[in-house]
Amino acid sequence: MSRTLLLESVSGVAGDMFAAAFLDAGLVTAADLASVPARLGLPGVQVTTRRVIRAQMQATHLRVEGPGAGAPPGAAPARDPAEEETHLIIDAPAGHVHTRHADIDRRLATADLPAGVRDRARAIFQLLAEAEAGAHGMPVAEVAFHELGLADSVVDITLAAWCLEAVGPVRFLATPIRPGRGFVRIQHGVHPVPPPASARLLEGLPVAPTPAAITRADIELSTPTGIAILRSLRPTFAAELPAGTVLRQGLGAGTLDFGAFPNVFRVTLLEDAAPAPAAVLPYETDRVVEVAANIDDDTGERLAWLAERLLAQGALDVWLTPATGKKGRPLTCFQFLAAEADFPRLADWFLRHSTTFGIRHRVWDRLKLARRFEPRPGPGGPVTHKVGLTTAGEELKAKPEFEELRRRWEG
Repeated sequence: MSRTLLLESVSGVAGDMFAAAFLDAGLVTAADLASVPARLGLPGVQVTTRRVIRAQMQATHLRVEGPGAGAPPGAAPARDPAEEETHLIIDAPAGHVHTRHADIDRRLATADLPAGVRDRARAIFQLLAEAEAGAHGMPVAEVAFHELGLADSVVDITLAAWCLEAVGPVRFLATPIRPGRGFVRIQHGVHPVPPPASARLLEGLPVAPTPAAITRADIELSTPTGIAILRSLRPTFAAELPAGTVLRQGLGAGTLDFGAFPNVFRVTLLEDAAPAPAAVLPYETDRVVEVAANIDDDTGERLAWLAERLLAQGALDVWLTPATGKKGRPLTCFQFLAAEADFPRLADWFLRHSTTFGIRHRVWDRLKLARRFEPRPGPGGPVTHKVGLTTAGEELKAKPEFEELRRRWEG
C-alpha cells in the first residue's frame, strides 16, 4: 500500500513547528533531531523539545538554542517567538549580521548528513535565496541572509529535511497556507504580512485568511522557512483528508498561545485506501497538469515568444501542433505541462498574454526515470551525460548533454 503525508497549516507553518509535528507523531526520534547541529558543525547549538498545551490539545514544541540566542531587539509589531530567528551567526566576525547563501550551501553540502537530507536542505535554501534575490532585485549569487542566515534557521531547515527523508517516498498533500495579517518588523523595516520574501515564495500557492479566533492585529503565522519547506515538496493542495487509514498524527506547536484556537502545524501519515497502479514499477512518479488552447489568430513569432517565456517561468515542456479549425482555418494547438503547484500561476500568465479566450487542462500521473548527471570520456575530453535509472539504481540509458556538445562544435 502507498502512503500519503498530509501537512496542515492549522495556524500557519514555521520550520520548528514542522519538525516538532513529525516528532509528536513518532515519525522521528528526539535523539535523531538532537544530533543535527553537531552534524552541521555547530558546537554549542542544541535542539530542545517539550510537551505543551494549545487550545486544550497536547502538542510538541521545539526550539533551537545556543550561545547568543535570543529575540532581536525592537521586534514589534509582534511575531510568534517560536518563529523568530535568533542572532547566532555562523562563522562570522563580530558585528557581522549577514550570512551568504553560498556559505550556507557549502556548509550543507559538506555536512555529516545522509545524501537525501543534504539535497533536500540545499534545495529549500535555494528557494529561499531565489525569493530573497527577487525581493531585493539582485542575482542569487549575491544574496546574503539576515534572519534566515542565522544558525537556528539552518538547523530548522535541516531538521525538516531529516524528517521528510525519515518518512520515505510518499505523496504529499497540504492545506492552504495561512500567511497572517497586519505588519511585521524585519531587518529592512516594517512590512505588511506576508513580508517580501514570503510573498515571493507564496506565488502560485493557495492561501487562507487568518482565523477570526486569532485576534492579534499584527501576526506573521507562516515564515519564509516554513513556506519554502512546503513549496519544495510541490504538494497537491486539499481541504480534507483523503480516503485511507490514519497511521500517525502529530502536532507541532508555536510558542504563542492563541487561547481557543490551536497554534499548531499538523502532520498526518495515511495508508492509501487502494494501491497506486504504478507502485510495482521501479520508476519515480509525480503528477502534472497539461494545458491546451487552439490559437488561430496569432503570429508564429508571438507563439514562439509565448513558448520561450513559459519555459523560462517553470513550464516543464511546451509543444505546438499545426491543425485545421472551424471554417477551414489553419491553427496551432498550443500545449504545455506544469507542475500542479505552478499551474495557477502559469495558466494565469498564459491567459493574460496569449490571444486565446480559454484553455483546457487535465491532470496526468507520470512515471519517469530517476536521473543523474556525470562526466564521461569523449573525443575532445569529458562530456556531461544525463543518465536514466530505475529507483533501484539500474541504469537504463544515457545521453550526452546537447548544449555542451554544441559549445564544442561552435568553439
